Amino acid sequence: MSEILQPDPVLLAFIGFRQTLYLEVLAVLALVRALAARGACRALALAALAVAGAAVAVKLAALMPGAPLAQPAGFVRNAGGGMAVPLLASGLMLAAAVAPGRRWRWIDALHLLWLAALLGFWAYATWA
Repeated sequence: MSEILQPDPVLLAFIGFRQTLYLEVLAVLALVRALAARGACRALALAALAVAGAAVAVKLAALMPGAPLAQPAGFVRNAGGGMAVPLLASGLMLAAAVAPGRRWRWIDALHLLWLAALLGFWAYATWA
């Protein structure tokens, strides 16, 4: 009977990964890409940094008592089951990976591994 009430550890890992790690690390990758790139690649990396940074700022602002924009920001953060903002930021990083002015391909490799981890957790949580 007690096994029924215990949550799946992988589901808990997915929620923690998505809520506390993914966008923060993606923001760091976008910042490094923006500093190294030129032209269109830099613009796309800055857009990804803006999306990820805004999401992290909203998350931190929601922790403050009486935050005035906590409810509307929560709607945006939870859009698409909480996956809309991370996928938007990652989409911008993927676009930066093929844009002119790209340098340091290892950033793309790290981002793809990071995105694969998110999508793998999401697939398990959705279909398990």
